[in-house]
Amino acid sequence: MPAQSQPSSPRSSALATSPNSPSESVSSLPSVGSSFFFSSAAASPPRSQPQSNHYARDSSTQGLIIPSLTLPAPLRRPTPFGKTLGDLRLLVVGNGADDRELVSNLLLDDNEDVVDISGWEDFEHGSILRASTDWIEHRDAHGLEKFEPAKNVEIISLARHEFDDNVLNLSSQLTKSSVLPVIQSPFHLVSELIDPRCQPSAALANLIASPWSPLHTALIILSNSGPSTSEDGPIDLLTPHIPVILMRHGPDHTHFPSRPHMSSFRPRSAAALRNGLFRSPETLSSLRYEAAERFLRWREVECAVERINASHRETVSLSSNEPLWNKAKWEAEWESRLSQDVAVSCEREDPVKVPEQQCFDPLHLSSLVSFSLCLLDPATRLLSRSVSTFVDKLADSQVRIAMVGSLCLGIGIGMIIR
Repeated sequence: MPAQSQPSSPRSSALATSPNSPSESVSSLPSVGSSFFFSSAAASPPRSQPQSNHYARDSSTQGLIIPSLTLPAPLRRPTPFGKTLGDLRLLVVGNGADDRELVSNLLLDDNEDVVDISGWEDFEHGSILRASTDWIEHRDAHGLEKFEPAKNVEIISLARHEFDDNVLNLSSQLTKSSVLPVIQSPFHLVSELIDPRCQPSAALANLIASPWSPLHTALIILSNSGPSTSEDGPIDLLTPHIPVILMRHGPDHTHFPSRPHMSSFRPRSAAALRNGLFRSPETLSSLRYEAAERFLRWREVECAVERINASHRETVSLSSNEPLWNKAKWEAEWESRLSQDVAVSCEREDPVKVPEQQCFDPLHLSSLVSFSLCLLDPATRLLSRSVSTFVDKLADSQVRIAMVGSLCLGIGIGMIIR
């Protein structure tokens, strides 16, 4: 019977073999570990087969295709420096801070310790870029692993804040109104967690300078020109609150002269900046301790201001509650009753109406008896003491007489015996 009279199912047709090409039929079988998708689209035409097996092969390949699967890109393996980096929070201001590509190239691009970079996000004062140097592993209810970026690097770019010689005063005002609130926002959060009675100490500084501290690590001022006087005012205003790093990215790389309270970390290039922040634990720890010192200084200033304000409020409260004496009001209120009150006082102190007080004799009989009874007890004690003394002396004399008598009696008896 010809093969066309009994059409088989696709699976039975796939298992059928041809005597002319057995290897081809075996190679067309799907392996157990491979994945197949079924589709209603027609498959590509099979190669030429004998007429007896043509229909079976055509029916077996209908709707069976091998899809092309695109695997996700492998995750970057974190470096030892990235795993131990902790939280890194940076503020970027100055000329070029609003250039997102420049900021990203300066800190994150070609950085081997960064495993993931998120997109820029806008906020009230500028934009935020978050990156990760490590992965956080999660497991779902089925036990499947899931890796998420740690997002432990945060770069805040404060746009529209440039230093210009022509707007020096305006620049200082913008620094005070826009940059300082961003710097001090974590100060208030940390200050609420610390007991106001806790004094600054090494233990407190170590706690605040930990790798997971919410304080900003440093502020980077970008400049595309040489040193200028327009930078002095904003830098002097910012250095008491956060470690300041001046970075020049233009053709002029003149080193910024030393100023009080500037950060001890002063890189000369972008590579030195990235190496110090991501691959130098000593430099990063130094920046964190500098940030902790500035927070403790800010906390002491705030506590002193609060004490002064509390004292001022207390003084104002006492002065507002203190009664004020008005002589004119007092005279108008009590002058009409003055003559009446004087008359009443005179009647109360009239000597005619005051009854005579009775005089008592100090030698009254009852007083004399009471006094005599009080003397009875001391007299009794004195008498008993005298009697006991006499008895003691008499007893001593009797003992002496008895001893003398016994001596004489013994002498007499001795003489009689002889």
